Amino acid sequence: MSGVRADYHMHTHYSPDGHCSPRQMCLAALEKGLTEIAVTDHFEFFTDGLFSDGKYQTETLAACYQELDACAEEFSGKLAVRKGVEIGQPQTDPDRAAEVLAALPYDYVIGSVHKLKDIDLGLVDYPDEVIPGRVRENLAMLYELADQYDYDCLGHLDIIKRYAAVHGKKIDLMDWQEELERILRRAIERGKGIELNTSGLRQAAREALPSLKVLKLYRSLGGEILTVGSDAHFERDVAAGFETACEMALEAGFRYLAVYQNRKPTFYPIA
Repeated sequence: MSGVRADYHMHTHYSPDGHCSPRQMCLAALEKGLTEIAVTDHFEFFTDGLFSDGKYQTETLAACYQELDACAEEFSGKLAVRKGVEIGQPQTDPDRAAEVLAALPYDYVIGSVHKLKDIDLGLVDYPDEVIPGRVRENLAMLYELADQYDYDCLGHLDIIKRYAAVHGKKIDLMDWQEELERILRRAIERGKGIELNTSGLRQAAREALPSLKVLKLYRSLGGEILTVGSDAHFERDVAAGFETACEMALEAGFRYLAVYQNRKPTFYPIA
């Protein structure tokens, strides 16, 4: 597969925090010279008793995918349009998570942790005394996800640093290398990958998610499956930071990036 350039993490207005239609994202991808995208709108899980809009979210994603089918037809031969989903902390409602993933024909599933105890990582403070405990809780949830649940790639492994940076705090998961290695080894054992998410480059962290050090660790452990995603919520951010991402991947020892169809990865050379 030569000549591929793919963005594998983006959100449309079918996500609660998205702002553009699927077609707008497709047009932005073409303008940026992409050949393939995966639209990965959110499906967030909460602990039993808190999740109230599951039916709505499933129906919303189904409506999104009808639009994606129309986009795939409109842009056939110019842009491959894949149907993805970003599953947030599925371990909080495993039965519902399994139902969601069985309900629609996904090409690609990102497994992420956005919340601890149903509170978004971006909605808490980061005083020095609570950071170690919060990071360990985050890592424990990531390991549980990596170990037991259904996903193709783990999303933005060190996203906690993105939110801590807003408060002027720096978090480096390499300070918890033992716990981090367990997560990466388990994902590799299960034939799963990770994503290189460029959103941190344009936010307070000023660093991709994960960092180059984490990316090198994953590669040193035998990790081979790597996707690149902008995490765009606006059309202007589609493919943002991709030059830096490709440089990072090459420096970490990767020569190929992954794309997915019907939950199966194929690989293309990094330009």
